[in-house]
Order: sequence, then C-alpha cells, then structure tokens
Amino acid sequence: MTPSIFSIQHFCLQDGPGIRSMIFFKGCPLRCTWCQNPESWYAGPEVAFKSHLCIGCNLCMDNCPEQAIFRPGHRDPSRCTRCFSCVDHCPSRALEGFGKSYSIASIRDILRPEYPFYRDSGGGITFSGGEPSLYMNFIERLSGVLKEDGISITLETCGDFDPGIFYKRKKMPIGVIDDMPEPTNLCRPGFLKDVDLVLFDIKLVDDLRHRQFCGKGNTRIQTNLSNLATLAKIGGGPRVWPRMPVIPNITDTVDNLSGWADYLLKSGVFYLTLVPYHNLGSLKRIWLNITDGPVIPALKTEELEKTVQILTDYGISCFSPGEEDWQLSDR
Repeated sequence: MTPSIFSIQHFCLQDGPGIRSMIFFKGCPLRCTWCQNPESWYAGPEVAFKSHLCIGCNLCMDNCPEQAIFRPGHRDPSRCTRCFSCVDHCPSRALEGFGKSYSIASIRDILRPEYPFYRDSGGGITFSGGEPSLYMNFIERLSGVLKEDGISITLETCGDFDPGIFYKRKKMPIGVIDDMPEPTNLCRPGFLKDVDLVLFDIKLVDDLRHRQFCGKGNTRIQTNLSNLATLAKIGGGPRVWPRMPVIPNITDTVDNLSGWADYLLKSGVFYLTLVPYHNLGSLKRIWLNITDGPVIPALKTEELEKTVQILTDYGISCFSPGEEDWQLSDR
C-alpha cells in the first residue's frame, strides 16, 4: 500500500534519541478512547472543518471540481475525491487536509538538509502514526534508503501487526506459519531490518479492558512485544523500548501497572517511558466530525508520581519522554 502521511515534524526531542524528524502515517488498527491523533485513524486523506475560522466566503464551494460541497463544512462524501482544492482555496484556513502521498525520493529530499543535526546529536528519523507497520513494504524500502545515508531509524508502533512475520517458514503453502517457535527459531522481520529502535506502545494488560478502551484485544500485541524483546536479546532485531500513556483511572490502576510490570520483567525488559495524558484530540474530533470520546479527567501530578512509585517498586525504571537512558536497552 502507498501510505498517506499526515505530518512531517522536525527538531523533535521526545520520540527517540537526539534530534529527530518524525513521519506520521495515517491508518491505525486501534481506536483508543483517549487518542490525541484521531486524524490518524482513517488510512486515506481527510478534510477537517474548523467552523470558528470560517468567514462564509464560499470559495470552497466555488472551487470544488466535483461540486461536492453544498455549504461550507458540509460535503457529499460520495462525490468528494479528497483533492484538497477546497483546502487550497480557503483564505481563513478553516479547512485543513490530513493525508498526502509522498514518494520515497521526495521524503529523502525533505529530510536531507537536517542530516547534520541527526549525526551531531545521535538522532535520526522516527516513523509514527497511526501505525507505520500497516505499510511494511514501504517502511522497509524507505528505511533502506535512509540507512544508506547513514541515518538512524526508530519506529513507534501500537504492536498490533501479524506475528507471522517473526517466524521462519518451512515448505508450506503461502500463508501457513509454524506453531509458536522457540526463541532460536525467530528471525528478524524484513520491515525492521534497518530499524535501530522500536518504541512499543502498551496500554492495558487485560484483554477485555483493552477491547473496551482500545477497540481490539491485545493478544498479538503482547506476543509481538515478547518476540521483539527476544530478538533484541539474541542480536537478531532492533532495541525495544516500551511506552505507556498514563490515563487516569484506566492505565494507571494498580492491577494494570502490576500486570505490565510482571509481563515486562518476564520479557527481560526493565524500563518504561510514561507519557502523561492530555486531551488535545478532542478538538480534532470535532473538526473531523468524529463522535467525541468519554470525558477523562486531567492527570494530576500525584497520580503520575503514584504510577512511578508502583512500577519502581516492581523494579521498572521509569522515564519521561525525552529523558530516557537509551543505553539500558543495550543490556
């Protein structure tokens, strides 16, 4: 699949070592109720409408080649081709387009002027989303090109991808994989062969609660985390660093924290980044006409401190985004 990219951000400091640029891919298999990037859910391009900025000039209607807009902010989805002509002609920026296709060569050209900053700071490129693993072939090709330029690659994932990519295949029909292998039977996934670090998002350890708050179960997420951790240990894969959003009364419960602590330690992982919750996704849902999620209270300082204390008591080293000791993942 050719991915849609909804943002390329520069000089980022919280999503991997050093100074980085981040590429955000559209499309995600999860629907977390607290998501701050709902524009990443749908894989294709989207048009957002910010009603408070609309001046009623009707230029969006006048310049729509498909005549899909019948009044500002209201489109016939069966006629709209997401060409973004309305966005380009909106003088007040009430319309915003999310999602654009880039060639690998064009991405390289955008990033090349920042290569010196990556090299001097130990930084690089981070693929995020949405979910980059939806576009494994594209990621593998793009990573290979950037690696040829000597650029370090980090990938952030929700972990919900086919575990079959970890297994060596015998002479079987296409699509048939071995049973759960011993660690020595694991092989490095092709789409991660040039990736140096995986930021692995974890949310709820209980499968039913994961379904409730994230829209899907977490069985293969946990499987992928364990397999990646095993690959890293035997030198067959990238370093793995888990990250958890701290959501009041959802991910910061004692049961969830203790459950994840046990799981991480059994997987040989004793470090974790805690990402404090904020509600920046609420406005975006309004702009995209997505039903708003449940009201989640703001995270209090004492709640974050309690979360850190519980995990620390289990032997998990906790970090804030951008303050990680990345060398821990080499041990």
